[in-house]
Amino acid sequence: MRSYLPNDIKDENRKIIYEILLQNPEIAKVEITEKTTMSFVTVSKIVDFFYEIGLVALSGESRDGSGGLGRKRTVYRLNENSFVTVGIQLIERKVAVVLVNLIGEIVDSFSVEAKLPFHSEDFVKYFEDIINEMKKKADERGGTIIGVGLAIDGAINIRKRTVRMRVDDGVEKDFNYEEVIDKLESRVGLPVSLENDVNAATVAELKTLNSGDAGVKNLVNISVGEGIGAGIIINNELYRGMNASAGELEYMCFDENYQKTPSSIGWLEGKVKYSRLKNTYNLSTDQGIEVCIDYLSKKIALSIINIISILDIDHFILSGKSVSLFSDRLLESVKNCIEQYVDWAPTISINLVQNSSAIGAAILSLQHEMNEVLSR
Repeated sequence: MRSYLPNDIKDENRKIIYEILLQNPEIAKVEITEKTTMSFVTVSKIVDFFYEIGLVALSGESRDGSGGLGRKRTVYRLNENSFVTVGIQLIERKVAVVLVNLIGEIVDSFSVEAKLPFHSEDFVKYFEDIINEMKKKADERGGTIIGVGLAIDGAINIRKRTVRMRVDDGVEKDFNYEEVIDKLESRVGLPVSLENDVNAATVAELKTLNSGDAGVKNLVNISVGEGIGAGIIINNELYRGMNASAGELEYMCFDENYQKTPSSIGWLEGKVKYSRLKNTYNLSTDQGIEVCIDYLSKKIALSIINIISILDIDHFILSGKSVSLFSDRLLESVKNCIEQYVDWAPTISINLVQNSSAIGAAILSLQHEMNEVLSR
């Protein structure tokens, strides 16, 4: 049985009250006590700490005690812009930047058309300019940037500390990401985290789905572009796998006679990547479009069925450049194929969140760095 030190318990209590504040942005100390098993003294100390670091402020409102009797209750308000993170997505020739607050709102954003590979010196220099600009935006709102999340189009291997990315000639190459992260952190004096773009986008998509009362806990986001990959969330947690390689669907194979070669890409990626579709089908004609949709939807449907059979997940999002070619027409075809193959009826939709990878990277950074803030 694990033993807990006093600081462990203090940190856990702070996290609990922080989560309560996210769900109840205006609340009194007594009301927090009623929602937990903590004593009023413990709650009071934690809320006072939150007030000292600027996480909460006095709302200016007071409420009557229970039944209208007793002392007035001072109400505290979550300062949602007190701590913020920056999310940056680097996908093909676009750099998108967002500043995200404690409740996941975008408080500022911009994007530029530029090809700046994550591992390039040009990006390292531009990164510093980005953060300096975002620090000004955070200051305007009385906030402090506590971290930066980068979402990149590459396969991250945490065991080897490498990221595999396509270079100009289409060949894939491994880069040591620790060296790049160290450079970035030394430039701006902030912790920088790295995430696969599809994983990051899936985090943002889940938050959007649950902005209402959807209550989705399990989600798979399948992205089809020059590659194919999936972000997987199980019980509200991003599932990464042993080497952070979960969701690398490019290696999924429906051909028992397939033989890989040292230079070959995965079987499924070779079948559905954007450039192959554009080169194989005449997408300027209705017939070419229909044939391509039929072909692509079958591959996606089989992938979904395989995922469901293993993980029993019932919410899927389709995204990526190949998907955007056909959008709703592809979606309906995928649903029809699944209905043809099995009796399952998963919920499937097309992604709607703009710059979702940048948003998700910022949210992941925020989740991690707020733990550090709460442990001060």
